[in-house]
Amino acid sequence: MALHDRTRSPRAPRHSLPEAVYYAGKIYAAAHRSQIDSSTAYKLMGFAGKSGSSATALGSARQYGLVEGIGEKTRISDLALRIFEPSSPAERAEALKDAASEPNVFKAIFERFDNRVPASDEPIRAFLIRELGFSPSGAEDCIEAFRATNLELEQATTKTTAVAVAPTRSQITDDRERLREHEPIGDFIRLPLTRDCTVELRFSGQVSDRAIANLISHIELMQDVWSER
Repeated sequence: MALHDRTRSPRAPRHSLPEAVYYAGKIYAAAHRSQIDSSTAYKLMGFAGKSGSSATALGSARQYGLVEGIGEKTRISDLALRIFEPSSPAERAEALKDAASEPNVFKAIFERFDNRVPASDEPIRAFLIRELGFSPSGAEDCIEAFRATNLELEQATTKTTAVAVAPTRSQITDDRERLREHEPIGDFIRLPLTRDCTVELRFSGQVSDRAIANLISHIELMQDVWSER
């Protein structure tokens, strides 16, 4: 069948890597590495059961290599374990890089542009539609997931580099002065949620598992309020 005759886009993750890691993390938190059935996986991810949304979320986690097996033998992969239980920030960053290169379409994009991601979406969109047979809407979804995934890799790499480089005496002095002035110190993260929506987070203090869980709870509580705007 010719590329232009296709009515559906090729297989590609509908979710970005950060989203897939989030869903896989929900499974890992409840079931660890035990084998579970898909229905249980949907519920652990926060869905009522099997639906288009839940199947898409689990399918994305599979395409990134975070979940393996099907049916009653679904479980968290070794790759996901390197992300959730890393021996160092460097190992986690490397595992995220490996997961980002798992989807075949992402591999094709990297190969097409010699591992240099174009700043503009147009070359990627043309490649997806003209050479891989994506529909226009499918190409847009793929680009959105691809961009968000690359942003996650950039942030993980930056954070790893920051940890590996010891602070200088002047940097320590500056930090102490900022503390005296009550200026918050912490990691600043900007995440694309959709093409038209971006969230910015600033953490002050230690980002523990409990802090992250509380953040997720706050977001879930505000979901209904935000959706009414």
